[in-house]
Amino acid sequence: MGNALKDTLKEEIVNTLEKHLSLIKGKNCTYSDSSEFIVWSWAGINQISIQESSEELCDCGYNVPSGDAVLDRLSKQPYKILEHGFDHVFQDHINRARKQRLFTHSVITAIDFTDIEWYGEELPFIVKGKAKNGTKRFIRFATIAIVEDGKRFTLKVLPVTPLSAMEEIVKELITYAQQFVSVRVVLLDRGFYSNEVIKQIKKAEVKFVMPAKKYPKIKEQMQTVYKNAPVTYEMSKGETYTLMVFKDEDTDKLLAYATNMNGTASTIHEFYEHRFGIETQYRVKNKFFGKTCSKQYSVRYAFFILAVALYNLWVLLNILERGREGLEPGKIPIKVDRLKHIFRKIIYQNAPV
Repeated sequence: MGNALKDTLKEEIVNTLEKHLSLIKGKNCTYSDSSEFIVWSWAGINQISIQESSEELCDCGYNVPSGDAVLDRLSKQPYKILEHGFDHVFQDHINRARKQRLFTHSVITAIDFTDIEWYGEELPFIVKGKAKNGTKRFIRFATIAIVEDGKRFTLKVLPVTPLSAMEEIVKELITYAQQFVSVRVVLLDRGFYSNEVIKQIKKAEVKFVMPAKKYPKIKEQMQTVYKNAPVTYEMSKGETYTLMVFKDEDTDKLLAYATNMNGTASTIHEFYEHRFGIETQYRVKNKFFGKTCSKQYSVRYAFFILAVALYNLWVLLNILERGREGLEPGKIPIKVDRLKHIFRKIIYQNAPV
């Protein structure tokens, strides 16, 4: 596993970025994109700042730009350029996984928000939310991801600002995902519960499951629906869905779900439980998150989307390794720390000094 993994990492981490991502250069820029990608990736792998990353690589003899130079250049990149390049990086990973025959059937997906705490002043891209770790201000990203064992790829990342319409975010994520996978169902949390979002999902002809907000009208019907059968529920602005109610035997609570799927309340609940797999994705992505205090949105976006790309690479490498060893989809032969260790060995073994 060692040599094969090392060879794949060499190809994937820097070469794949260089293949798909072209950064805007200033007139006096003397460094290649690849030298900046090494600094950037080293920061993510080791969860350190760009400045620390540059200094460590320089100590190893690499000819890389200073941390300040990398941050300055990143700050001048329109996030759309980064988004376009990383979309292709994600597609590259998906296409390689497809060769392992992982996408012959439709997949369960989930849409969710990722909030990164912000402690600075209010800026145009900062959103407000429930207090967390001493702040109500956040940098927010929306993602759509596959939430099935063995293929938990993040398919798309979108920035969310105070001007973003939730239904348009959902529409764009679903439309994008449908280009690469057949979506069996999309799972959303209660925060997405609205007439506009459900309308957009139904327009996309996609099945969905989300918890219904327990407005008085919903509460009035829950006990009856649980005892009898699902009902068609009409929202205040006229959109409809099937209201299903499941009883959690552990807590003895009734759980109301909004859906357009057929089946029993138990089946709908089982589908929705897949969504909690996204929490595992967050924990792994955080292990690839470099440190920065930059107030520039493109820098913050770059750090987040690189963490997602490294996470997707980790998913891909486990898929390839399972194929080589004939393992079940739930097995994880390459732990995150092992991946980081191999990448560090590559950097040290190929150091000029």
